[in-house]
Amino acid sequence: MWLLEELGIEYNLVLHERTSSTDPKRPFLSPPALLAVGPYGQAPILITGPADGNRYITESSAIATYLIRKFDIEDKFGLKDGDWIRDEVLTSLTAVLGRSTSEILMVEFGYIKGNKINPLDGMLLRKTLRHVERELEKGPSGGFFMGKSPGRADILLEFPLSMIQHRSYVNLATEFPALDKWLKLVYERPAFKTSLDKGNGYDLNTFPKFGREVKL
Repeated sequence: MWLLEELGIEYNLVLHERTSSTDPKRPFLSPPALLAVGPYGQAPILITGPADGNRYITESSAIATYLIRKFDIEDKFGLKDGDWIRDEVLTSLTAVLGRSTSEILMVEFGYIKGNKINPLDGMLLRKTLRHVERELEKGPSGGFFMGKSPGRADILLEFPLSMIQHRSYVNLATEFPALDKWLKLVYERPAFKTSLDKGNGYDLNTFPKFGREVKL
């Protein structure tokens, strides 16, 4: 939604409420209404307009790439004439962070036996965060990963870093201050604020822990 607002694209938003955290069979998972939309049964999902065949697109990276290639006529996100190689590297780091945060979340949900985080996972998470922070500090000036304006990498990195921040997996302010500053910069973007107003809020700490605490 942040990207849609940055590009000024009109869209229809459909919200799906997760199942209850007390559901005995499928606690806090995709509801039947979302499963009925398409085979993946997970959000986010983008359904394109008729001009592109009402295509069903899932996975954030694919959605972001489609939107930018389709609607970024001015190339403000730089996938045409910008440093697309850097953008691709940073997007790959997003996938690494996503795997780390997802595994931690699965421990909190009780889906991983033992209910404990492998110490190596915490080490990998911090190692990746160091790479990401280095890219931010040594990259183009302007505050964002791609320079003065957000790029696709900024859009995609926001979610895993918000997950880390909201759920206190790592204290960004003390351990990775540059990333903490960047995240605050993201939250101040008018387009980001508008996306929150149109959506249903944004607090990743609402994911239940089912009594399990994570220490990294």
